[in-house]
Amino acid sequence: MSSVTDVLDNTTNDPAVRPPLVTGQQDLASVTDIVCRIPESKTPRSWLVAFVLSVALTVYFFILIGYLITTGIGVWGNNSPVFWAFDITNFVFWIGIGHAGTLISAILFLLRQKWRTSINRAAEAMTIFAVICALVFPGIHMGRIWFAYWMAPYPNQMSLWPNFRSPLLWDVFAVSTYLPCRCCSGTWA
Repeated sequence: MSSVTDVLDNTTNDPAVRPPLVTGQQDLASVTDIVCRIPESKTPRSWLVAFVLSVALTVYFFILIGYLITTGIGVWGNNSPVFWAFDITNFVFWIGIGHAGTLISAILFLLRQKWRTSINRAAEAMTIFAVICALVFPGIHMGRIWFAYWMAPYPNQMSLWPNFRSPLLWDVFAVSTYLPCRCCSGTWA
C-alpha cells in the first residue's frame, strides 16, 4: 500500500488500479469527523428563526390562496381587458424553468460530457418539479378551482367540450404532455 505522500498517477488506463479516496493530511476517521460535525452539532438559533419564518410565510401563502379562491381572480388584477395577470405569468415562468432544465441536460448529453450524470439528474428533477408548479396556475386562473376538471375533454351527457381556442386549455395540454415525456425520458440512466 502506498503512503499518502506518494505522487498519484491517475493517467493509467488499468481499471483495477484505483487512486486513494482520501489524500493529504486526512485519514478516513478525520473525514468522518468533519462530515458528521455538522448534523450532530446543536441546531443554531438562526436556523430555528429562519424555519419559523418560512413556516409562517407558508401559512400566510395558503391563507392568501384561500382568499383568492373565495374572492376571485380580480385580486391579481385579472379583469377584462387585462388577461395576463400574476397567475399566467407565473405559469409561463415555471414552464421556462422547466425548459431550462431540459436545455441543460440536452447540452450536456450532446457534448457527451463524462461528468454529466449528477447534473442531468438535478436538471431533470428541476424540470419535473417546475412543471408540477406550473400545473397549479391554470386551475387557479379559472377562479373556481373545484371546476378544474372542466378543462379536460371528456364525454358527458350534455355534449359539452372545452373551448379549444382558449389558451388556458392549451396550457393544460402542454403540461399534460410535457410532464410524462420528461418523466419517461431516458436521460435518468
